[in-house]
Amino acid sequence: MKPGLRPAIVWMLVGAMIHAPVIAGFAPGGGWSTAWAGEPALSAGSTNALRKAGAKLKAPAAAPGSPASASLSADELRYVTGDAAAAVVLHPRRVLTAPESEFIPTEIIAAHAKKELGIDPLQIERILVVVEMPTGRPPEALILFRFIAAVDEEGIFPALKPTTVKDQLGGKPYYRPSQGEEPGLYLPDPRTVVLGTDALIRRTVSGVPKPGKVSGMLRAVTPLPDIAVAVDFEPLRLLVGAQVAKAPLPPAFKAVRKIPRLVSSAEAGLNLTGQGPLWLAVRAHDEAAARELEACIGELLEAAKAMIQQELRSKLDAEDPVAQATDQYMRRVSNRMLEALRPKRSGDTLRLELDAGGDSKVATAGVLVALLLPAVQAAREAARRAMSSNNLKLLALAMHNYHDVYKHFPARASFDSQGKPLLSWRVHLLPFLGEQALYKEFHLDEPWDSPHNRKLIPRMPNVYQNPSAPARPGMAHYVALVGKGTLFEGNKARSFRDITDGTANTILLVEVNPDRAVIWTKPDDLAFDPDNPLAGLGKAHPGGFLVALCDGSVRFFLQGIHPAVFRSLAQIADGQHVRD
Repeated sequence: MKPGLRPAIVWMLVGAMIHAPVIAGFAPGGGWSTAWAGEPALSAGSTNALRKAGAKLKAPAAAPGSPASASLSADELRYVTGDAAAAVVLHPRRVLTAPESEFIPTEIIAAHAKKELGIDPLQIERILVVVEMPTGRPPEALILFRFIAAVDEEGIFPALKPTTVKDQLGGKPYYRPSQGEEPGLYLPDPRTVVLGTDALIRRTVSGVPKPGKVSGMLRAVTPLPDIAVAVDFEPLRLLVGAQVAKAPLPPAFKAVRKIPRLVSSAEAGLNLTGQGPLWLAVRAHDEAAARELEACIGELLEAAKAMIQQELRSKLDAEDPVAQATDQYMRRVSNRMLEALRPKRSGDTLRLELDAGGDSKVATAGVLVALLLPAVQAAREAARRAMSSNNLKLLALAMHNYHDVYKHFPARASFDSQGKPLLSWRVHLLPFLGEQALYKEFHLDEPWDSPHNRKLIPRMPNVYQNPSAPARPGMAHYVALVGKGTLFEGNKARSFRDITDGTANTILLVEVNPDRAVIWTKPDDLAFDPDNPLAGLGKAHPGGFLVALCDGSVRFFLQGIHPAVFRSLAQIADGQHVRD
């Protein structure tokens, strides 16, 4: 590859690497589509054929002086099941400690990983990510971490421990999930940690390893590059095809819709250290499909050229000689960049190889990582804030449904005959959150801290937790305002008729600061002080906090909201109407 193209290619790759952990938020089994159910399983014959063909797709030999890696061990390959649809192999320590990585902000990366995950990426020899798309079952995934030394079992993944129960699996430590949708944590040996869905971990540990298409591809990639990817497209075809069919593509890019039916599998490798190239190999169903795929890619590259040139013409002054020169330069560079992305076909395989070597690529990548880290962190917080907003919307909807049934909202708590509070409104909302079974386990005539009810505290539904706050078992971040003039004043349950200021002008629930979280079953909320109405609020997210109003809407309030405005919104009948 020409030297001038290295920065642009590397920038795209690093951007994808940085955002991968953000988009790949671990949510096993959470209602994924099963449209691919019924796809034929990979036969033994096709597996053997793949292994033979795999020899054609070996990774290019590492350049002299570049760090070569051994292949995946048998212990690691057992986790790449026969139903695996994709696998990614990464070598964090090799990349982060290489001489070329001087400009990568390793201190920031390590500090962030230790804070959030309890692990040091500089100690991770290899990461293996496996995604399984089994026929007739929801997708499952696992991540294997291989360290250079024994790990601190008690210190890793601290946020996960509250949702797990320490157990044994195959005689090894296993933190099994206490709730079905949460991941488990398995330690098969002192240097290995496996994070994944409970069913997938149990199958890989107790069952006999079953070779599959993806594991065959990974075996054929020798030596392993810094990053290796293997994808079996067969179990993904229906899902990807449906998404592409719905995508609003410009007419010039209609060839994209043909690609899902042509591709059989794909492999890629990237060396961020040394001089090894970036390579991508895409296998079609047969040679005829490969020729059609090659034509599609050519059509897309030409469409991209035309689009770039049209965009340049619309922004440049045709009369200005400098603008004309700029147009010529941009055409030349864009054409060279796009031509570098044109693969070469051999039989049923299209192969793309880019010489992305040189110290400058990692230096550029390091600077780019430093520049993008704030943006990535902001994106993660935006995603968490969106999840928190959705939690409040679900709670507001449950409140409305409760009102529909009982003709009033729940009181702040249930009370015994002497007026002593027993259980919070959060418990009595459970049947309207799809948690009827959990609700039935409570002894409703006992207080929240009775011997029986205390056992249910760790089983708090996730809808009561702010994703941006530290995970603490049984601690809720969504509370009611309790005090004079509020919806939850005293022991009385109120209805819509009592909200004379209007539902769009009255607060239903608020999101408190992390240090003001309450035990979810306890009749404990946020005391409303008219003289200091924002006490305990404002730090749930950077810049502010979320509030659910009585009309069911959710708003984000900035830290700088005027106390008088919030005081008025907190009361149901003060006669003050607040404008947006």
